[in-house]
Amino acid sequence: MNNLQLLGSFGVFAYPLIFFLMFVEGGDATLLASGFLIRLGFFDFIPIFLLTSAGIFIRDIILYKLGKKYGEQIAVKYGKFFCITPQRFASIIKRLKKSRGKTIFFSKFLYGLNHITILAVGASKIDFKRFVKLSAITILFWELVMLGLGYFLGHSFTLLKHYVKDISIFLAASVIIFVLLELIIKKFIKFNGNSQ
Repeated sequence: MNNLQLLGSFGVFAYPLIFFLMFVEGGDATLLASGFLIRLGFFDFIPIFLLTSAGIFIRDIILYKLGKKYGEQIAVKYGKFFCITPQRFASIIKRLKKSRGKTIFFSKFLYGLNHITILAVGASKIDFKRFVKLSAITILFWELVMLGLGYFLGHSFTLLKHYVKDISIFLAASVIIFVLLELIIKKFIKFNGNSQ
């Protein structure tokens, strides 16, 4: 039994695992892998979409609340755990003042920047309802893009899997022909060497 078959037999446990990964990792890798596995038939789109949305949305709300409660102190005290320097945190807050929507939206697509941005959104005291609205729109678009890319990679994998068989047969035939030609050439050289 290979790993994908094993995953299929434990699919009931895989859905909560996907939720947990989105909550903890909150990122592209989980969505790409989920889209890939949707294409291969191991997951259904709707449950994955709902679970990943819930996982990342809950994570974003917690980060927002932490940012609001601790402000810039979170970057000073705990920045090393989140890869946040106080300078970077201040830079994001300044950027949020110029363009909130764009900053929140594009931070989802820049790996490693989203959690810092959401903490900064909370620290800059942006209205919670406005944040929820911007976050929901961003999550919807981001997830569709990332799941779509994963699905496309899964489709490419199925095509590649089909061609790998053909390529393997071609390479095996080429090796056999090469070995036979080498044997024939050696026999021919040996035969011509003996006849002289």
